Amino acid sequence: MKQSDVVVIGAGGAGLCAAVAARKQGVKVVVITKTQSGLGTCTAYAGGGFTLACGSMTVAEHNRLTQKVGRGINAPDLVNVLSSEGEAALRELAALGITIRIGDNGHASVRGSAPTGIMGGAGMTLELTKLAKQLGVEFLEYTVATRLQVGDAGIQGLECVNWQTGEAFSVLAKAVILATGGAGHIYERTDNPARVTGDGYALALDVGLPLIDMEFVQFYPLGWAEPKFPKWMIGLPTIDRVRLTDASGREFLKEELHRLGLANGVEANLFGRDVSARLVGQKSLEGGAYLHFQELPPESWGERAFAEARRFYPEGIRPWDYGPIKVSPIQHYFTGGVVIDTEGRTGIDGLYACGEVTGGVDGASRIGGNALTNIVTFGFRAGRNAAACVRAHSTAWSADKLASGQNDPVIVQAELKSIVQSGLGPVRTGESIERAVAQLEALKTKVASLSMDTPIKRLLALEMPGMWQSARAVAGAALKREESRGVHYRTDYPVEIDSWQRNIRVQLEGGTLRAE
Repeated sequence: MKQSDVVVIGAGGAGLCAAVAARKQGVKVVVITKTQSGLGTCTAYAGGGFTLACGSMTVAEHNRLTQKVGRGINAPDLVNVLSSEGEAALRELAALGITIRIGDNGHASVRGSAPTGIMGGAGMTLELTKLAKQLGVEFLEYTVATRLQVGDAGIQGLECVNWQTGEAFSVLAKAVILATGGAGHIYERTDNPARVTGDGYALALDVGLPLIDMEFVQFYPLGWAEPKFPKWMIGLPTIDRVRLTDASGREFLKEELHRLGLANGVEANLFGRDVSARLVGQKSLEGGAYLHFQELPPESWGERAFAEARRFYPEGIRPWDYGPIKVSPIQHYFTGGVVIDTEGRTGIDGLYACGEVTGGVDGASRIGGNALTNIVTFGFRAGRNAAACVRAHSTAWSADKLASGQNDPVIVQAELKSIVQSGLGPVRTGESIERAVAQLEALKTKVASLSMDTPIKRLLALEMPGMWQSARAVAGAALKREESRGVHYRTDYPVEIDSWQRNIRVQLEGGTLRAE
């Protein structure tokens, strides 16, 4: 049994900002993380760029663009906070000693402290981890939060398991902050780190909280799809230097972007990821989409952007000799999640949430760079408000003991990923979604009985409920929304319909997932 004033679940950028903000209010803070703190999170592997209202980007313009890209279903009060407080939050980050460069054109970056090119945000997370430890924040690493404990007066704490040792224990808390990120690894093709498995969505659903906008899963338009190449994204600005064509050689994406008023790949990366992913996804199903890296002269591969891309080629292969690279969209971000207010509060007293695990800020799609602004702005807010939540500790309880089942979690996880990738990708149909719903329901008995006979199988087994619940939430909301909007595209309902300009909520009622 452990005890804390505030417990933060998750050690990405949102969780670390929340932990630091809470600790600076003088309360005891514990951070629960499944990995080594500062690494293994989406923030660490982010590009490191922020989009915000500063300099030539006014608060009003940032707000307008965020809601335009979100197709009008963002939570206006949350967007107002993001736009009006984003710059102040980043300057607070800088004042804490975090390496960040804030420009005068609506952008900021933490890439200056990045340890590697593909870990553009890791400098920030490592610096925040160091600061948190200096302030006295306690970290429980290699630990999975398995259940929230809620009483009549609100949150009481949570149950946890150290997946390396198998020890199950409880933590009493006056306030808990969900900062667990999204659920990228319910997909076969994702650029998210392996431990991003929807834990927070399941924790929230299990205590009766609603999730919103779960149908809106953002896919980055360009991802390596060649055999033996890693599953990783290729920046959209690449199309400004390298031809992207369909099987016939037509530069289909550039044509459509120009029709939409987007001048180049840089603008598409900020404001047109949704339509770009849809178009590339359709071409992937019709014969393929290809980046012609082989047309770049050898000397261009010394440039930073292309030097990073070359690292993804198999050893001994020269890009200019390989030929066209097959690409297809890769899961990147969840715009939906737990419902919060502007203070980060959920519908349960003492339970807060911040970052990608929440819904409302982005609506149906996200501006590139808004994610990092979101985690800092709302991470600080949730941390400060949780610290101010003065509540008595509850009576202690015993954590449930682990029970090992018979199904191999490696195999069951692969089954789930295949179901989700096939039915809930960037291009969906009513038939594919219905099939996913049925297949996920059939998987329920396997998820309930998973082997835990090794530490890694124990970890996978503990993650499976979150993956299964997250997949069901995406499927239920996607089936309910009979239109196409933002990053949700259905070929049987291919246009945006005004009457659907609303949020869909999914919630557990008596064990049944309802989408309304």
